[in-house]
Amino acid sequence: MRSHVRAPGITVPRVITIPLGMTLRLGLPLVVAAVWMLSSGAALSHHTYAMFDASRIVKVSGTVAKLEWTNPHVFVWLYVPAAAGSPAKYDLYAFENGSPNALSKVGWNKSILQAGDAITVEYWPLRDGRKGGHLSKVTLADGRVIGSVGGIAGHDTR
Repeated sequence: MRSHVRAPGITVPRVITIPLGMTLRLGLPLVVAAVWMLSSGAALSHHTYAMFDASRIVKVSGTVAKLEWTNPHVFVWLYVPAAAGSPAKYDLYAFENGSPNALSKVGWNKSILQAGDAITVEYWPLRDGRKGGHLSKVTLADGRVIGSVGGIAGHDTR
């Protein structure tokens, strides 16, 4: 009987003795489980909202520059009038949103916002101070409100 289970590039002892004299029988299922657990972190880290300040929601009004209807996340680009004394006339804000598939389930489509549309955006700002954040909701010029998907857990986005 072999004393180790061998997988490509990995050697795992077949039996480990732990305190109280108990033994654990190990094998390929343990190796598979370990690889799965270690690799799942990369997929989960993509969906962190740590870069956004969940403690506050900010509101800005401006003119749509562009709606990027692409995977994995839709982005809304907005021209917002610059603060008084700024050399620029406008600041460009970027708002991350959910995927096109998820957004289409709550009423969005690739032509819902057009360049030049006047809108108001409520969003969770970026922690690093850059202009933009994760979109919470959009209010159109006619008063309709369009909710978001994703975002900070526990916050209503519709």
